[in-house]
Order: sequence, then C-alpha cells, then structure tokens
Amino acid sequence: MKKYLIIGFLFFVCACGHLGKIDTRIHTAQNQTVFTEIDGIENAKYHKLAFIEHGLASNMEHQVVQTAKQAFLDNNYVVVTFDARHSTGESGNDVEKARLSTFVQDLQTAVAWAKTQSFYHEPFALSGHSLGGASVLQYSAENPEQVGLLIPVAPVISGNLWEQSCMQNMSDFCRQWKQNGFYEYTDKQNGKTVRIPYAVVTASKNYNAYTIAPQIRAKTLLIGAQKDIIIDAAELQQLAKSLHCGQSEVIADSGHNFEQKQNQADLYQKIDKFIKDNPL
Repeated sequence: MKKYLIIGFLFFVCACGHLGKIDTRIHTAQNQTVFTEIDGIENAKYHKLAFIEHGLASNMEHQVVQTAKQAFLDNNYVVVTFDARHSTGESGNDVEKARLSTFVQDLQTAVAWAKTQSFYHEPFALSGHSLGGASVLQYSAENPEQVGLLIPVAPVISGNLWEQSCMQNMSDFCRQWKQNGFYEYTDKQNGKTVRIPYAVVTASKNYNAYTIAPQIRAKTLLIGAQKDIIIDAAELQQLAKSLHCGQSEVIADSGHNFEQKQNQADLYQKIDKFIKDNPL
C-alpha cells in the first residue's frame, strides 16, 4: 500500500514495509505536482544526499535512474528521485510541454522541498540522464556552492549538437519529426503513448554545456555510451576537459538507454567507484 504526503508533513514508513522509503507529492507554484520518492532515509545520519533526474519521455523507474540510485544507496546516501511534470511518470502531465527549462524547474522544486526536511544537506550530489543530464549540468552551473558531486549520464550537451546528431544518424526520422512537430512514442515500462515535440530540441538551442562549464565547481563524471546515436561519447570527453574538475567514462556496447543488464552493471560500477573516490 502506498500513502502520499502533502508537502509540510514529515516522514513515515508505509504500511507495506518499505523501510527507508517515502513517497510524496510536492505542490508547485503553478498548482501542479511533482511525484517524488525518497529512499535510504535511514542514511540521514551520514549527511549525504543525492538527487537523480530522468530523461525526456521517461520517469524515475528508468534503468539509468534506478542504477544510479542503487549506487548512491550502497554508499549510504539519502536519494531523492522524481517524475518531472511533463513525463510518462506519476506526475503525468502533457509531454508535449516538456522543455529543458521545465526539467530544471522541477529539479529546483525538488531541492527547495528537500531544504525543508531534516535529511537535507549541502553540498549534495546530482545525477541525471539525457535531458535530465542537461538539467543537472544547468543547475550545477547556477548553484555551484550547493553541488559537490555531479554525474550526468549521456547528457544533452547542446540543442544544436542534439539536432546535428539526430539529422546525421536518423535523418529520415528526424526530418519527419521536425516537419510534423512531434512523434508518437510508447514507454516500454508502462505502455503510455505520448507525443514528443520537436520544440524541445529547438528550445534547447539556448543551452550549451561548454558555455556554462566554467561555472560548475563540482567534481564531475560524464558517462557516455559507445553506441549512442543521440549523444556523442567523444563530445562528452571534450566537455570533461572544459570542467573545473571533470572526467569521462564510456560504457562499451551500450546505446543511449543502457538497456542491457551488462550495460547497467557497467554503469553501476563506474558510478559506485566515482562516489567512493570522491566522498562528500
């Protein structure tokens, strides 16, 4: 059984016995909700906190989010995951409204809520996948004093590079996507079919991770996928050189979504080692 907390209530252990796990709905200024899970509350005594954000047309049950969460939990972190408002998750609003700006806003909402809770601690860790990876990069540049550890996984580097990669590697699909303004996508995890807008690519052209890199002070691990046709792993290696304290890793034989069990095992190993090597 799941019970939901309205912001302002403190922790509880749900009746089904998931010790250390809390579900809550955070209300935004726009009277929308961000469905959030807090795992590892028993780790609050270690004063280590991580936020993880999923990618476009995804949710917090995605394998990248779950893999990163397990690595942080195994290193005694409290972990906050959430479904962005315009996603396929529990927050459940229109994916056609998803933009990098809305992803950053939802991360800001989650952090602002966490600040009211007893487990909150700075500096904290951030991780995100794809558009969520761009979001955590943007947040880290805007709030360098808050973020001590940063792990973007196959993050969007810029809207221009995203479009360029799409047109080079999936030219027919991308031209049709741009012409129609959207394409229909079915989430493999929950069966939801949504429209993914091309406007999310266009709007992301205002963002460039190379430009904001000098503002990021966190120790950063950029993780790419060898067979990713959306985000060029070689670009992530170049971006790492632009960061104050950055490094990059590439997962062999993996696509953008790290779908295979071996991909996830390799991803876990990279994240786990980085966390251990860079304690907060």
